[in-house]
Amino acid sequence: MILKTQNITLNLYEVGLKLYADFMFKLFSRSLNILNFLQNLLYGLASIFLIICFSGTHAEAGELSEEDVAFFYKVENDTAKSRKAVRTLSKTIRQLNATSKNETLEKYAAALYAFSDSILFRGDRELQQVRKDMSDPDIVEQIVDLNNALVSDDEFEWDNVDVEVFDELDNILLEFSNSENYVSPEEIYNTLDLLKTEGAESIASVEDPIDDPVEYTADSSDFVMRTQTMYLKGNAEVEFGEQKLNSGSIEMNFVTHIVKAQGIKDSTGHVVEKPVFVDGQSTFNANQMIYNYETGKGLIKGIVTEESDGIITSQLVKKTAGEEMYMSDNVYTTCRLEHPHFGFKTQKLKVVPEKNIVSGPFLVELNESPLPLGFFFGIFPATTNNTSGFIMPTYGESTDRGFYLRDGGVFLALTDYFNLQVLGSAYTLGGWGVRTQSQYRKRYAFSGSFGFDYINNLFQENDGSVSTQTDYSIRWTHSQESKKNSRFSANVNIANSDYNRNNSQNPNDYLQSSMNSSVSYSNSFAVGNVNFSTTAQTRYQQNVQTGEATLAPEASLNMARARPFKTLFKKSNPISEIGITYNMSARGEMTNKLGTNKLPFDVVGADNTDDDGLGEDGKYPDLLANLGDYSDQFRWGVTHDIPVSTQMKVLKYFTLSPSFSYKEYWHPVSYDYTYLESENAVLVDTTNELTRYSEYRTSVGFNTNMFMFYNMKGGSIIRHTIQPSISYNFNPDFGDPTFDYYQWVQTNESNTNGTKVFRSQGGLVGAPNGARSQALSFSINNILELKSGRKGEDGKAKKTMILNNLNMSSGYDFERDSLNWSDINAGFRTTLLKKVDVSVNSRWDPYRYIAQDTQYDEELGKEVVTSQYKSKFLLAETNGGLAQLSNLTVAVGTRLQPKGSKEKKEKKLDEMEPRNEMERQMLDEMRRNPDLYMDFDIPWSLSLNYSLNYSKLGLAEPTVTQTLTFSGDLSLTPKWKVAFRSGYDFKLGSFSYTSLDLTRDLHCWQLTANWIPFGPRQSYNITIAVKAAMLQDLKWEKRNSWIDRNDRFQ
Repeated sequence: MILKTQNITLNLYEVGLKLYADFMFKLFSRSLNILNFLQNLLYGLASIFLIICFSGTHAEAGELSEEDVAFFYKVENDTAKSRKAVRTLSKTIRQLNATSKNETLEKYAAALYAFSDSILFRGDRELQQVRKDMSDPDIVEQIVDLNNALVSDDEFEWDNVDVEVFDELDNILLEFSNSENYVSPEEIYNTLDLLKTEGAESIASVEDPIDDPVEYTADSSDFVMRTQTMYLKGNAEVEFGEQKLNSGSIEMNFVTHIVKAQGIKDSTGHVVEKPVFVDGQSTFNANQMIYNYETGKGLIKGIVTEESDGIITSQLVKKTAGEEMYMSDNVYTTCRLEHPHFGFKTQKLKVVPEKNIVSGPFLVELNESPLPLGFFFGIFPATTNNTSGFIMPTYGESTDRGFYLRDGGVFLALTDYFNLQVLGSAYTLGGWGVRTQSQYRKRYAFSGSFGFDYINNLFQENDGSVSTQTDYSIRWTHSQESKKNSRFSANVNIANSDYNRNNSQNPNDYLQSSMNSSVSYSNSFAVGNVNFSTTAQTRYQQNVQTGEATLAPEASLNMARARPFKTLFKKSNPISEIGITYNMSARGEMTNKLGTNKLPFDVVGADNTDDDGLGEDGKYPDLLANLGDYSDQFRWGVTHDIPVSTQMKVLKYFTLSPSFSYKEYWHPVSYDYTYLESENAVLVDTTNELTRYSEYRTSVGFNTNMFMFYNMKGGSIIRHTIQPSISYNFNPDFGDPTFDYYQWVQTNESNTNGTKVFRSQGGLVGAPNGARSQALSFSINNILELKSGRKGEDGKAKKTMILNNLNMSSGYDFERDSLNWSDINAGFRTTLLKKVDVSVNSRWDPYRYIAQDTQYDEELGKEVVTSQYKSKFLLAETNGGLAQLSNLTVAVGTRLQPKGSKEKKEKKLDEMEPRNEMERQMLDEMRRNPDLYMDFDIPWSLSLNYSLNYSKLGLAEPTVTQTLTFSGDLSLTPKWKVAFRSGYDFKLGSFSYTSLDLTRDLHCWQLTANWIPFGPRQSYNITIAVKAAMLQDLKWEKRNSWIDRNDRFQ
């Protein structure tokens, strides 16, 4: 591109000399007419002025300053994406206009292509501004969407095109087209809309068609008038419409419209400059070719071309007037080497671009040597779009299910926005299963996927008997991409508790102890100046180990903080800062664990056992499969909360924040309790009606920020931020009989004083405070930050966080008759050496414990406390120190890798461009989780995480757990990479789940090996497969999986 610029550089020195010579000729050859003399004199002075101005800066053609070259590359890099998008749009418009030859579309496409192919230097200010404006990411995205809509067959996508994109593209038309070729935004939109809605014939030119001009260049040329033949030699190039031919020797006949091309020999006798033929999106490298540029037919020898992921080498190709090509003596491969590692050798091949490749009988080649492997015919996909097809099953033997064919079926690309995959499995013992998975997406609206598995397993037990197990799994993800006020999302993962154990081949599912699902809808709106938001959600939580599950629908209405008195005052004051919020929450819950709503005493006529519904197999029955059986376990309730608060400055540096809160609890039932001495139980009278309970509380907070600075050597400063806070909270005793929220009940014969019980005991949404409370709570937080005395490259001082936080908190309740002090909480969080994250949290108990009973522990070899109680005496009063540690949690973690590795990986992922929907989804997943992407260019990485948990209640023996988990990868060579994952439990003295992965890049193939050396999921898997997705079933696999052994239940 730079050489091209050099050739068109103006030599202003030579222009000036020519103007001066013209002046002298006119001065002496014309008459001495005064007007002509003055005119010629002015002409001559202008030419001399040009000579003076430019003679000092005269440069030979082709010279460029380093500054211009640097600026050229900067402009090129900053606008590459926008020019690429515009170039693609130009090609699309020309392809759509191939049959109609509409003049408006041709002018528009030409201007777009001129912009995309333009070369700018520092002096092109106006054109530089156009490039800068067009490089805006939003404009680039609009251009890409316009191009996608033009190539799509979906009319809905064209209807949703943002017409403002034509106004943005108008900047290009104004600068890169003259007045004769200018096309307005309205004109191009109307033309394209007519093309999309009525077809190409509706915009076809009514004039006689004029053939595309043939343009050619070469180092040397010779035209024979008699035969109307042009002979081109050396770097020859011929363009006819969308087609271009480059070759060392080209012979072109303008009568027969036939072009012949072949390479030429260099001084050593080697053939160079072989023909390269470009036809639209396809490129052909050949030894010789004959082509009729009028009919589109041709004959090509020694061709190498690419179709989708595949590369075809053919000795002879017949190109038809349409898209089809017929080839003989061919090799088809996905390896890009000149001598491919593998291929399919066939005599006959038919290629339909962007559709498929059909072959006759073929043999498989390795390193260009045929193998006794092949088939009578072959059909290879040759499209970048989703296409329907069959999925080959895997086969093998399971020790307790028999021989099997697993996960074979079909993939259906039903539309551009929806696909469906159906897989089936069958076992010789009679087991079978069906798995379905679909993906859907509407651009700028929503995307998601849905999957359902139903598997009927038949297992042969060790005693020869056969057991049956039915498993299911439901998966649904939905994400809304629109920017409207409402949003709907779903993340559903539901399965029966044995599904992963019986069917999952993913070892990570072994570590999964729970599944969480949610479906939610949210909307925001405004009433006047007040903003509201509402949310409806259903959550489903299940424990995979025990089968315990909870189904919980929820709905809420929230009002953002409103300040009703703000407009009454010009300046801020305590009244103007009064804010009111409102929150309403309605909740429901159903669970398969019985007894969650049981009363805390024996009830007359009720099941007073401790049975919670746990089955004999140690698991709870499936909630969804037995939903009707648990309908009586459903609970619901509603809460309303209205907080009112304000704030004010006190003594200039302190903030005082008083608040008042009113709250209501709505329960669907209420109870009246009567103790029956004859039954030694409580008779409960139930009233099934909505019951309201209300409470109110008040509080006041007092806080400030204090700063201390420590000057260090070299001009560095440490800033110490201290954030003390004190708050006072008060709420009345709503357990007082005047409220009738609670009832004193004798629950058994020994409980003569009775127990205070809530009227809606066991309800879902809580209850008003049953005791008077006025408590003082206080906390203090510290932050340390270092500001370097040296400035960075941006001219700003570098800041480093030394201590993210160091906090301590406690409280005192004035209303308690004893144990007034709350536990003391303390902790800190920091990052060491910019790499190691450290977090420590602790809880301290200020009261003394008194032992009631002890027992000798043989394992520890000493007496241990088995019964104790917390006394009212503080440890400080009994010389026991300020407080004793009751809980400590320490977490230390780091991820180590070479400098710049993270940025390098993220850059690679950003530069990847998906060719179809499947690749787009895979790329999105890798961008969200970069660790899933294995980069051979990153030599190593290591993640370490250590956790310590210490727990001790009073005088009891402490419980300590320590775990260390580590994972990483190492590039042994540029082609070999090993990854590992493991952990160590210090209490058990053994390693936790461990896996090793080995990967070898084999150019067009890839070797992967996974090994789990020990544990319930002990297995290995070795696979050698072709990288290309279109040949994903061409692989060799050796595996030994736990899923096929009868020890999976261990």
